[in-house]
Amino acid sequence: MSALGFSNDVIGLFNSLPAVALLLVGIPFAAMADRIGYRLFLLGGGIVAILASLALALTGSPLLAVLAAGTFALAVIVLQVLGSPLLAQVSGETERVALFALNQSLSWAAALLGDVLGGVIPEAAGRLTHTSSASAGAIRSAFVAMTILTVLSLPFLLRLARFSAMKPAASFPVRELLHIDLARFGRILLPTLILGIGAGMYLNFIQLYLLQRFGLTPGPIGVILAVGAALTVIVTLAAPAAGRRFGITRTVGVSQVLGSPLVLTLAFIMVLPVAVVIMTIRQLVLNLQGPLGQVFGMEYVDARERARLATAQIVVSGIGIGGIGPLVSGFLQVRGGYQLAFSVSALFYLLAGLTFLILFGKVHLPSERGPSG
Repeated sequence: MSALGFSNDVIGLFNSLPAVALLLVGIPFAAMADRIGYRLFLLGGGIVAILASLALALTGSPLLAVLAAGTFALAVIVLQVLGSPLLAQVSGETERVALFALNQSLSWAAALLGDVLGGVIPEAAGRLTHTSSASAGAIRSAFVAMTILTVLSLPFLLRLARFSAMKPAASFPVRELLHIDLARFGRILLPTLILGIGAGMYLNFIQLYLLQRFGLTPGPIGVILAVGAALTVIVTLAAPAAGRRFGITRTVGVSQVLGSPLVLTLAFIMVLPVAVVIMTIRQLVLNLQGPLGQVFGMEYVDARERARLATAQIVVSGIGIGGIGPLVSGFLQVRGGYQLAFSVSALFYLLAGLTFLILFGKVHLPSERGPSG
């Protein structure tokens, strides 16, 4: 987007569009998926992602690139919405934390490969064409690789869609979709939204932050993100042990609070090595609590409401990370730079952690009692 000449506030607006679309269609989509099964939506999301990534690789029009990027992001979000209900459906209490932690670890392994390719490919394309690695043509070469990888993923989606287990354990009509414990849902979703806004203000601009503040090109940025992803793959697997040692609720809340001073430091630091270390620590701390937060939601609500809660969490988190967060951050960056935007982001991290601890500090879950509990 930056290579196409868009300013940071406009980039923030474009990043928010998939979340806005998900807000409008997310709950009806969840109702249809629960009624007819996940197969159609798995295949549809995969096919749309392929077409959108192909459009990104081929188009030279800024408008078409924006539309394609938004469509690709929405297709990926649709696939993510299905993930938590499926994991909740196939797991028991004794294995749920480990399963969610493994799933997140594998996601970061995929992100590691993406970060490496996202840095190496534009650098190589820039050398071959004797242009900047940050030019639109060099960046477009990474989209070609993204298209190839997306196509390679389609057979796995086809295989997954063949299993009858892709249908939910319980079905209900659309009119009963909101027959849930609204008070419990609201308590869980409030800190989720606050954290999503804080994370969205930071995460959507981290590559631009490294480019604009420190002058890094896509190659070094890719290496930095890849190292962080590699460490996260390992650290995320420690989530079950952290949950047993400190308690799931405490680990989730305190981890979110710790994100606040780390992001605040990034707002003002001007030394690249220190900034990279702080970025990595923030990533490890926040992703350690990720699977624990997902498990907390699955066990806090009634088993019949788990799929709907998982969908609501994805929607609300997406509104924060992909909607409100980047929109507000881009607006603040134009007026006060990263100092202002990241300072406000740090405030949201603090509010999210404190809200979670206040609401759930005395809650004890079945998984915290261990296999013998």
